[in-house]
Amino acid sequence: MKVLVISDIHGNSVALKTIIEDAKSWDFLWVLGDLVDYGPEPHIAVDIIRELKPDVVAMGNHDHAVAFNTDCMCDPETHELSEYTRRNISYRLLSREQVEWLKSLSVRVEKSINGRKIYIVHGSPRSPLYGYLKPNLSKDEILLQITPSKYALKPRPVDADVVLVGHTHIPAVIHIDNKYILNPGSCGQPRDHDPRASYAIYDLESGVFEIRRVKYDIGKVIEKLRSLGLEERYLQWLENILMTASIHRP
Repeated sequence: MKVLVISDIHGNSVALKTIIEDAKSWDFLWVLGDLVDYGPEPHIAVDIIRELKPDVVAMGNHDHAVAFNTDCMCDPETHELSEYTRRNISYRLLSREQVEWLKSLSVRVEKSINGRKIYIVHGSPRSPLYGYLKPNLSKDEILLQITPSKYALKPRPVDADVVLVGHTHIPAVIHIDNKYILNPGSCGQPRDHDPRASYAIYDLESGVFEIRRVKYDIGKVIEKLRSLGLEERYLQWLENILMTASIHRP
């Protein structure tokens, strides 16, 4: 039984369609959040995911921000860009019904499959919407991030064999204290200096988590962004992120 695992689509339907074509077939679809903001087609990304009838859709911080008209609490380096694209793309293109659907998403999902306990969030068990489980964290920092209570001063890791997360836009497989922390990377906005769309195939029988990268038509996405009449400085910033897979301003 194989799971297609996708995260951080961010309105990039071109990358999403490319991943679906590349993956070819799967038994389950798990989406780890952030369908909206940044990209030119959040409404289409939402429709595609809903049509695929995923088994899991975890709420991301950008989904939450759009759904409840609140701050996304994202990386300070991209906060301004996030706010701008939410106002000028997401709220402009998403229907009320789609926003209501975003409100319905679960912040966390827990599963038990083949004797393996799986904990699914966008950010981290400690902070499901906003926690960053980056692969360069120390062991103690990682253990604290996989502690469900945000008030814990000492690590008390979640009772799970596998923790599935997104949010960092960096694919990762971390093995720590008999637990695996798995991140498929970003479908629509990679930030690990590799602009190819990132996703994973998770084999539920073997436990193998295979990260895959696939090229997609970035130029087409940029054309779609330009058709929206956005301010030039924000356009250049978005183009730079897509082309370089880095969040720094051009």
